[in-house]
Amino acid sequence: MHKENQHIEFKSGFNDEVIETLTAFANTKGGKVLVGVSNKGIPVKGFTIGDESLQQWVNETKNKTQPSIIPDADMIEYKGSNVAVLSVPEFPVKPIACRGRYFKRVKNANHQLSASEISDMYMQTMQYSWDAYPYPGTSMIHLNTEKINAFITKVNEEGRFLLPTNPEEALIKLRMLKEGVPTNAAMILFSKENLLYNVHIGRFKTPSLIIADKMINGNLYDVLEESLQTIIGHLKFAFEITGKTTQRTEIPEYPLDAIREILLNCLIHRDYRNPTDIIIKIFDQKITFFNPGGLFGDITPEDLLTDTYHASARNKQLVEAFYLTQILKNMVVV
Repeated sequence: MHKENQHIEFKSGFNDEVIETLTAFANTKGGKVLVGVSNKGIPVKGFTIGDESLQQWVNETKNKTQPSIIPDADMIEYKGSNVAVLSVPEFPVKPIACRGRYFKRVKNANHQLSASEISDMYMQTMQYSWDAYPYPGTSMIHLNTEKINAFITKVNEEGRFLLPTNPEEALIKLRMLKEGVPTNAAMILFSKENLLYNVHIGRFKTPSLIIADKMINGNLYDVLEESLQTIIGHLKFAFEITGKTTQRTEIPEYPLDAIREILLNCLIHRDYRNPTDIIIKIFDQKITFFNPGGLFGDITPEDLLTDTYHASARNKQLVEAFYLTQILKNMVVV
């Protein structure tokens, strides 16, 4: 144990930074602060501590955190010297604040949470999602009934879930209508008016030379299909004649299943509180997708290279809607 990491922090003495670190650990995966050790992992000469000091530190941590955290406090021998260890597990209800500020542990440092990160952490802990909250100032009259009916028909045909044929009753069953007010998900999926959640697609010859440009918005299901067809329209296709039939086989330069999967993830998992557009750039040799929101929860890019990470959804109602219509599993190419 010679370096600070996601679960270990060294401090030469007890101060408010120790409490901030304990808060960051509680908001992430838990950890320990070794008090009486320099940031190089070397015990501080002349450092002494008594049992009363340990209890004072525990009390101070309790008083400066909301909700209060009470760390375990111990004395251990470290490299021939006695040091204090304050440790906390990951807390089940997050985030924990230290003097009104919120932190999480990122590698070997504490990262102060932004307002949106605080909201995300709370909703994830409480198993809420932003898209399940009511959309202010709306009612059923703001929804496109034809789109809802088409959705109901599709869901019932797939057979995973049986919805009432009445649009209002169907949305209530899906928890997308609460006391007469549509949720954010219901508005994103079925709103009559354009909510201006844009998908911006450009065809580039060079990073600075654009040869085609299109802005797509509206009902989310329509946005998916129009965006897909726009991308396909810019792809190159090879043609193969096998001799087994008189028809030729079209082979796109990119697997269309993969293109649709990436696009679908952009739409379902974007942060709809962020006004930035989804931006798709099509070049001669590559396609790039930009999605506002980043990875949700504690997942890192490194985690995605493994099969052991726990996935979580930013927009649970949108995920459920696309799951019920089998779009998350079936690829439809026009």
